[in-house]
Amino acid sequence: MMQQTLREPEGTLFYVTGTGNLFLKVSQGWKELQLGNMIYLSNNIIPQDEPRAAYQLRGETKERIISVNERLNLVALNQPHSGDMMGLDMADRMCYEQAKAMGLAPNYRAFISSHRQDLVHVVYPGFRETLPITNLRGDVMFRNWRSIFNGNGGVINAGIPIYSFDGRDVLADPFWLQKSIWHGSTSRGLKVVDKHCETWRADHVSVMGQSSSLTSGLLLGQQTRSCSNEYIVLCIETHKNH
Repeated sequence: MMQQTLREPEGTLFYVTGTGNLFLKVSQGWKELQLGNMIYLSNNIIPQDEPRAAYQLRGETKERIISVNERLNLVALNQPHSGDMMGLDMADRMCYEQAKAMGLAPNYRAFISSHRQDLVHVVYPGFRETLPITNLRGDVMFRNWRSIFNGNGGVINAGIPIYSFDGRDVLADPFWLQKSIWHGSTSRGLKVVDKHCETWRADHVSVMGQSSSLTSGLLLGQQTRSCSNEYIVLCIETHKNH
Protein backbone atom coordinates (compact mmCIF):
# COMPACT_ATOMS: atom_id res chain seq x y z
CA MET A 1 0.00 0.00 0.00
CA MET A 2 2.79 2.41 0.91
CA GLN A 3 4.63 2.05 -2.40
CA GLN A 4 1.45 2.15 -4.46
CA THR A 5 -0.03 5.27 -2.86
CA LEU A 6 2.90 7.61 -2.24
CA ARG A 7 1.48 10.04 -4.80
CA GLU A 8 -2.08 10.02 -3.42
CA PRO A 9 -3.29 13.45 -2.17
CA GLU A 10 -4.15 14.11 1.46
CA GLY A 11 -7.73 13.08 2.26
CA THR A 12 -7.65 9.92 0.09
CA LEU A 13 -9.35 6.88 1.62
CA PHE A 14 -7.75 3.45 1.14
CA TYR A 15 -9.65 0.26 1.94
CA VAL A 16 -7.82 -3.06 2.45
CA THR A 17 -10.22 -5.78 1.35
CA GLY A 18 -8.27 -8.61 2.94
CA THR A 19 -8.41 -7.19 6.47
CA GLY A 20 -11.33 -4.76 6.32
CA ASN A 21 -9.14 -1.84 7.46
CA LEU A 22 -9.74 1.72 6.27
CA PHE A 23 -6.94 4.29 6.06
CA LEU A 24 -6.94 8.09 5.53
CA LYS A 25 -3.99 9.81 3.83
CA VAL A 26 -2.59 12.63 6.01
CA SER A 27 0.52 14.76 5.63
CA GLN A 28 2.67 12.38 7.67
CA GLY A 29 1.46 9.16 6.07
CA TRP A 30 -1.64 7.00 6.58
CA LYS A 31 -3.98 7.08 9.59
CA GLU A 32 -6.21 4.08 10.29
CA LEU A 33 -9.93 4.89 10.77
CA GLN A 34 -12.05 3.02 13.27
CA LEU A 35 -15.17 1.59 11.63
CA GLY A 36 -18.49 1.08 13.38
CA ASN A 37 -19.94 -2.25 14.38
CA MET A 38 -22.22 -4.35 12.23
CA ILE A 39 -25.95 -3.72 12.69
CA TYR A 40 -28.29 -6.67 12.35
CA LEU A 41 -31.81 -6.12 11.08
CA SER A 42 -33.89 -9.31 10.91
CA ASN A 43 -31.84 -11.65 8.71
CA ASN A 44 -30.01 -8.86 6.92
CA ILE A 45 -26.52 -7.74 7.84
CA ILE A 46 -25.85 -4.11 7.10
CA PRO A 47 -22.20 -3.07 7.43
CA GLN A 48 -22.04 0.56 8.47
CA ASP A 49 -19.07 1.29 6.28
CA GLU A 50 -19.39 -1.06 3.33
CA PRO A 51 -16.60 0.12 1.03
CA ARG A 52 -16.96 1.46 -2.45
CA ALA A 53 -14.23 2.87 -4.65
CA ALA A 54 -13.11 6.11 -3.06
CA TYR A 55 -14.64 9.21 -4.67
CA GLN A 56 -16.51 7.16 -7.25
CA LEU A 57 -19.24 9.00 -9.14
CA ARG A 58 -21.50 6.70 -11.12
CA GLY A 59 -22.96 8.19 -14.29
CA GLU A 60 -25.22 6.63 -16.85
CA THR A 61 -22.42 5.42 -19.07
CA LYS A 62 -19.14 5.88 -17.23
CA GLU A 63 -17.42 6.34 -13.90
CA ARG A 64 -14.87 8.91 -12.87
CA ILE A 65 -12.77 9.57 -9.78
CA ILE A 66 -13.53 12.73 -7.79
CA SER A 67 -10.34 13.99 -6.17
CA VAL A 68 -10.42 15.67 -2.79
CA ASN A 69 -9.89 19.02 -4.49
CA GLU A 70 -13.00 18.61 -6.64
CA ARG A 71 -15.61 18.31 -3.89
CA LEU A 72 -16.88 19.71 -0.59
CA ASN A 73 -17.57 17.24 2.21
CA LEU A 74 -20.68 17.26 4.38
CA VAL A 75 -19.77 15.51 7.64
CA ALA A 76 -21.40 15.05 11.07
CA LEU A 77 -19.83 15.83 14.41
CA ASN A 78 -18.83 12.73 16.35
CA GLN A 79 -21.66 13.10 18.87
CA PRO A 80 -25.23 14.46 18.96
CA HIS A 81 -25.93 17.83 20.56
CA SER A 82 -28.82 19.63 22.18
CA GLY A 83 -29.59 23.19 21.12
CA ASP A 84 -26.96 24.42 23.57
CA MET A 85 -23.74 24.28 21.57
CA MET A 86 -22.33 27.28 23.46
CA GLY A 87 -22.95 29.48 20.44
CA LEU A 88 -22.23 29.51 16.73
CA ASP A 89 -18.50 30.10 17.20
CA MET A 90 -18.19 26.99 19.35
CA ALA A 91 -20.17 24.91 16.85
CA ASP A 92 -17.80 26.09 14.10
CA ARG A 93 -14.83 25.31 16.32
CA MET A 94 -16.00 21.75 16.92
CA CYS A 95 -16.20 21.24 13.16
CA TYR A 96 -12.73 22.72 12.72
CA GLU A 97 -11.12 20.68 15.48
CA GLN A 98 -12.69 17.33 14.56
CA ALA A 99 -11.69 17.74 10.92
CA LYS A 100 -8.15 18.63 11.92
CA ALA A 101 -7.96 15.65 14.30
CA MET A 102 -8.76 13.31 11.39
CA GLY A 103 -6.06 14.81 9.18
CA LEU A 104 -8.52 16.71 6.99
CA ALA A 105 -8.06 20.30 5.91
CA PRO A 106 -9.80 22.20 8.74
CA ASN A 107 -11.96 24.26 6.38
CA TYR A 108 -15.23 23.24 8.03
CA ARG A 109 -18.05 25.21 9.64
CA ALA A 110 -21.33 24.21 11.21
CA PHE A 111 -24.29 23.58 8.88
CA ILE A 112 -26.58 25.97 10.79
CA SER A 113 -28.10 29.45 10.60
CA SER A 114 -27.99 31.81 13.54
CA HIS A 115 -28.88 35.40 14.39
CA ARG A 116 -25.85 36.65 12.46
CA GLN A 117 -25.51 34.00 9.77
CA ASP A 118 -27.61 32.57 6.95
CA LEU A 119 -26.63 28.97 6.18
CA VAL A 120 -26.76 29.58 2.43
CA HIS A 121 -23.76 31.94 2.75
CA VAL A 122 -21.48 29.64 4.78
CA VAL A 123 -19.62 28.21 1.77
CA TYR A 124 -17.24 30.68 0.12
CA PRO A 125 -18.72 32.36 -3.00
CA GLY A 126 -16.20 30.88 -5.43
CA PHE A 127 -17.13 27.32 -4.45
CA ARG A 128 -20.93 27.47 -4.25
CA GLU A 129 -21.61 26.35 -7.82
CA THR A 130 -18.43 24.65 -9.00
CA LEU A 131 -18.04 21.63 -6.70
CA PRO A 132 -20.35 18.72 -5.76
CA ILE A 133 -21.33 18.16 -2.13
CA THR A 134 -20.28 14.68 -1.01
CA ASN A 135 -20.13 12.54 2.09
CA LEU A 136 -16.77 11.71 3.65
CA ARG A 137 -16.36 8.70 1.36
CA GLY A 138 -16.90 10.79 -1.75
CA ASP A 139 -20.47 9.76 -2.65
CA VAL A 140 -22.21 12.70 -4.32
CA MET A 141 -25.16 14.04 -2.33
CA PHE A 142 -25.83 17.31 -4.20
CA ARG A 143 -24.71 18.70 -7.55
CA ASN A 144 -23.38 21.80 -5.81
CA TRP A 145 -23.99 23.97 -2.74
CA ARG A 146 -26.61 26.15 -4.44
CA SER A 147 -28.75 23.14 -5.34
CA ILE A 148 -29.46 22.44 -1.66
CA PHE A 149 -31.35 25.73 -1.31
CA ASN A 150 -33.75 25.66 -4.27
CA GLY A 151 -36.75 25.58 -1.93
CA ASN A 152 -37.57 21.87 -2.11
CA GLY A 153 -36.04 21.09 1.28
CA GLY A 154 -32.75 19.64 0.10
CA VAL A 155 -33.86 16.18 -1.02
CA ILE A 156 -31.33 13.52 -0.04
CA ASN A 157 -30.79 10.00 -1.37
CA ALA A 158 -31.58 7.49 1.38
CA GLY A 159 -28.98 5.14 -0.06
CA ILE A 160 -26.09 7.53 0.55
CA PRO A 161 -24.74 7.44 4.13
CA ILE A 162 -23.84 10.52 6.11
CA TYR A 163 -20.63 9.89 8.03
CA SER A 164 -19.25 11.44 11.18
CA PHE A 165 -15.64 12.60 11.25
CA ASP A 166 -14.65 9.33 12.91
CA GLY A 167 -16.26 7.29 10.12
CA ARG A 168 -19.66 6.22 11.51
CA ASP A 169 -22.90 6.26 9.52
CA VAL A 170 -25.10 8.51 11.66
CA LEU A 171 -28.33 7.13 10.17
CA ALA A 172 -27.39 3.54 11.02
CA ASP A 173 -25.38 3.95 14.22
CA PRO A 174 -27.54 3.70 17.39
CA PHE A 175 -25.30 6.26 19.12
CA TRP A 176 -27.45 8.87 17.35
CA LEU A 177 -30.84 7.87 18.75
CA GLN A 178 -32.71 10.68 17.00
CA LYS A 179 -32.13 10.88 13.25
CA SER A 180 -32.74 14.60 12.95
CA ILE A 181 -30.39 17.53 12.41
CA TRP A 182 -30.38 21.08 13.73
CA HIS A 183 -30.19 23.78 11.06
CA GLY A 184 -32.22 26.86 12.14
CA SER A 185 -32.96 27.66 8.50
CA THR A 186 -35.70 28.07 5.93
CA SER A 187 -35.70 25.74 2.94
CA ARG A 188 -33.66 28.40 1.14
CA GLY A 189 -30.99 28.55 3.83
CA LEU A 190 -32.05 31.79 5.52
CA LYS A 191 -32.22 32.16 9.32
CA VAL A 192 -35.59 31.46 10.99
CA VAL A 193 -36.15 34.19 13.57
CA ASP A 194 -36.48 32.80 17.11
CA LYS A 195 -35.90 29.22 15.92
CA HIS A 196 -32.20 28.87 16.62
CA CYS A 197 -32.26 27.83 20.29
CA GLU A 198 -31.40 31.34 21.45
CA THR A 199 -28.36 31.54 19.17
CA TRP A 200 -27.53 27.88 19.93
CA ARG A 201 -27.06 28.53 23.63
CA ALA A 202 -30.24 27.00 25.08
CA ASP A 203 -31.43 23.47 25.73
CA HIS A 204 -34.57 24.24 27.74
CA VAL A 205 -37.63 22.24 26.77
CA SER A 206 -39.64 25.42 26.14
CA VAL A 207 -37.15 26.92 23.67
CA MET A 208 -37.53 25.97 20.01
CA GLY A 209 -35.14 25.33 17.14
CA GLN A 210 -35.63 24.55 13.46
CA SER A 211 -34.70 21.01 12.52
CA SER A 212 -35.18 18.29 9.90
CA SER A 213 -35.76 14.57 10.19
CA LEU A 214 -33.33 12.87 7.84
CA THR A 215 -35.63 9.86 7.65
CA SER A 216 -38.10 12.12 5.81
CA GLY A 217 -35.56 12.43 3.02
CA LEU A 218 -34.95 16.14 3.52
CA LEU A 219 -31.85 17.96 4.68
CA LEU A 220 -33.79 21.19 5.25
CA GLY A 221 -37.19 19.93 6.37
CA GLN A 222 -39.16 22.49 8.36
CA GLN A 223 -39.76 21.01 11.80
CA THR A 224 -39.79 23.14 14.95
CA ARG A 225 -38.61 21.09 17.92
CA SER A 226 -37.62 21.61 21.54
CA CYS A 227 -33.98 22.53 22.01
CA SER A 228 -33.73 19.84 24.69
CA ASN A 229 -33.51 17.23 21.92
CA GLU A 230 -30.08 15.86 21.07
CA TYR A 231 -29.75 15.87 17.31
CA ILE A 232 -27.11 15.37 14.64
CA VAL A 233 -25.00 18.43 13.89
CA LEU A 234 -23.53 18.63 10.38
CA CYS A 235 -20.41 20.42 9.21
CA ILE A 236 -19.71 21.63 5.67
CA GLU A 237 -16.33 22.12 4.03
CA THR A 238 -16.42 25.78 3.02
CA HIS A 239 -13.58 26.03 0.50
CA LYS A 240 -10.44 24.44 -0.87
CA ASN A 241 -6.86 25.53 -0.29
CA HIS A 242 -4.99 25.61 -3.57
